[in-house]
Amino acid sequence: MHRFGYFLILLVLLAAQNTEVRAGELKEDVLRSVRRACVEVHIGGQLRGGGAFVRDKSGKPFVITAAHLLPNPRVTCFVRTEDDESHFASLSAYDLGSDLALLEVDPSVKRYGTLKIAARMPAETAPLFNFGPALNRRILVLPGSVADARLSYTDFSHSFGYLSHVFVSGINPVLTSGGIWVNRSGEVVGVQHGRLIGDQGAPSSGLSMVSPTSAVAALLAGKAVARTPSLGGYVWETWTADKSLLDELPRGIEGLVVNTVFKSRPLARIGITNFDVIVSCDGKPTRRRHEFLNQIRSKPVGSTFELEIIRPGSQARKTFFLKTDCLEDLWK
Repeated sequence: MHRFGYFLILLVLLAAQNTEVRAGELKEDVLRSVRRACVEVHIGGQLRGGGAFVRDKSGKPFVITAAHLLPNPRVTCFVRTEDDESHFASLSAYDLGSDLALLEVDPSVKRYGTLKIAARMPAETAPLFNFGPALNRRILVLPGSVADARLSYTDFSHSFGYLSHVFVSGINPVLTSGGIWVNRSGEVVGVQHGRLIGDQGAPSSGLSMVSPTSAVAALLAGKAVARTPSLGGYVWETWTADKSLLDELPRGIEGLVVNTVFKSRPLARIGITNFDVIVSCDGKPTRRRHEFLNQIRSKPVGSTFELEIIRPGSQARKTFFLKTDCLEDLWK
């Protein structure tokens, strides 16, 4: 083979090797632009979490962050940029069902650049990168990967309801909330809002809860307060219950065990109590929590659902009619 041919083969092999080495990294220019668009969120003089500049269709800049950083919808805050300047911000819109807040900022922040919202959440195992002020530090870059791109729900005491999210594999310490997750192109795919605690009180299970891409895009497009349907309580699959409870239920029964009922909320108003088991919703078996909550959130606030209930110690099935309320109406 001609010497030039060997040289070309060598170049191809070196390029392939370099691509393999950098497969889990961000390009330097992407890293710089994302870092410049990221901010710290300060409330009452305290660092509360992270966020990033994004823009709507008209080009107007906002900050996307986690709603639970804000103690109430009337609070104002400051966002601190990479060059250590503080900029006043106020709440423009929020979605408590996905723990998202949109902060209005002065148009002059455009000089820091804004980040695009990705078209979709990447598939499982795709690499992602979290930018946030973890552990009271400057904006750190923490790697992760998509663990489950399907919608999941986790109970969240801050909003007295459920948060919709995807799971990302990656350990995120305190003060990462509100920090964005980006793909290899530097597009925002979600916002960090929590992490699952590990076994026996371990600080992290290695799973982060990330607000879904679709919810981020919807909030930025609508710039309005969301209307998230809620049932006013928490439920778990029967196979997670203690054996003592299972022994009081008909053998082989599957459903969702009610383990928390909030006073004066939908479940409480119709007489459902702790340890009741929801076995169907509108005639559809309720085996998995995410399927049930998908059903609840598929209809607007105020919709009515027919629930079939079995109580421990009884074989009888009772019917209740649940009318959902709105999570955002509770935030005062």
